[in-house]
Amino acid sequence: MDNSCRFSVYVDDFVHGELDRSQMQSFEDHVRSCTACKEELKDVLKFRDTVRSAYAAALDETFNYRVINTLRSEKHFERGKEIRVALEDIVISLATLVAIVMLAIRIFSTPSVSTVDMVGRLTNIERSSLQQSALSNDRVLELVVRRK
Repeated sequence: MDNSCRFSVYVDDFVHGELDRSQMQSFEDHVRSCTACKEELKDVLKFRDTVRSAYAAALDETFNYRVINTLRSEKHFERGKEIRVALEDIVISLATLVAIVMLAIRIFSTPSVSTVDMVGRLTNIERSSLQQSALSNDRVLELVVRRK
């Protein structure tokens, strides 16, 4: 495009029908004598026709159906992926919770002082009474705690 021509700015407006009658007549008269504007107009018209033909491309009858099915399958795939990730998060959370509960049960169900340690803190008389009666761990613990 020759930018020195003052009419070159009207090429697009002419092609799109945006000029009034007098401007259109002036441009048409100018294009007959200006090689640069004639070439520019030719290129713009060719581009316009190419774009129009692209919109008029012949599609087979199943094109819309295939596009919709592809979009649906991708949507279902994404939804399935989201559900799978959510389930993995739930399973990991539940496994962590179970491990914590099992650890807590083990910690709180086992006395921190063994029966042997408890008996070691008793006097000789208390030890002899333990040997005579089979006391439970809880009873031994109770005797040790009461003694302190």
